Amino acid sequence: MKLQRTPSGQHVPRLREAGPAASRKGVEGNPNRTERFQVVIYLAKTSPAFPELEMRSCEEYALAYDWEVPLTVVDDEMEKSPEQRPLLLAALQTVKDRGAGAILVPSRATVSPIDGEFDEFAAQVEKAGGFLQVARR
Repeated sequence: MKLQRTPSGQHVPRLREAGPAASRKGVEGNPNRTERFQVVIYLAKTSPAFPELEMRSCEEYALAYDWEVPLTVVDDEMEKSPEQRPLLLAALQTVKDRGAGAILVPSRATVSPIDGEFDEFAAQVEKAGGFLQVARR
C-alpha cells in the first residue's frame, strides 16, 4: 500500500491567475485568484511493478481539464471489495472532507471489475459531494 502527496512542480501550479491584475498574495486575500479543482488519483497495483502508464494516463487527463492532483493513492489490495480497501476509503474520505471534488481512476476495474460494486462506490462518492471519473484515453 502506498499513499503519497503529489508534489506540485512548475508545470502544475497550485493556483491559477484569474486576471492580469492578480497579485502574488494568497487566495484568501486576493479576489482575482481562483483555486483549481482538486482530484485524487487512485491507482491499482496489480503486479510488483509501479502502475506508471495508468498514473500517466490519469495525470494527462487531469491536466487536460486543468485539475490539480494533491493526492495520488497506489493500492495493492485489489483482491478485496471496495468497502474493504482502506486506501480507496481514504480517497473517499478526502472527498468527504472537501480536500478533493473527485476521484480519478484509469479504468472502472480499478475500483471493481463488477459493475454493481463500481456503481455502489460511485454512488458513495456522489453522496459525499464529489464524483468518480474514469480517465478516458
